[in-house]
Amino acid sequence: MLTPKDYIGSLMELAQDRRGEFKEMKYITENRASIIYELPLAEMVGDFFDQLKSRSKGYASMEYTFIGYKESELIKLDIQINGEPVEPLSTIVHRDKAYFVGRALTQKLKELIPRQMFKVPIQVRCAHLKYY
Repeated sequence: MLTPKDYIGSLMELAQDRRGEFKEMKYITENRASIIYELPLAEMVGDFFDQLKSRSKGYASMEYTFIGYKESELIKLDIQINGEPVEPLSTIVHRDKAYFVGRALTQKLKELIPRQMFKVPIQVRCAHLKYY
């Protein structure tokens, strides 16, 4: 990432939140820095670039190169509605984000599923996986 020095802290926080591994930081000029992180591609695909521009008021930029595959602790989240698994809603997420993603999914389903005369349980089950 190339950024003015005013936004270094905010962008480092963004990279850390996205499971980034700090590698190097150097000042190119007095007011501009280059920050190098290794991030999982899955974390960059979503809204990383938008967040980078937002946190730096549009002044930061980035480039990336694919460095290969690494082992990670992933969890498969299975959604069950009324005791029945709903496979199309299953997703694979990193262990650190499983709770938050599962909670967000159940909250959204609670809003979308119309009220019934009886309780309809919405559950998230998880299975520990290791992927490369």
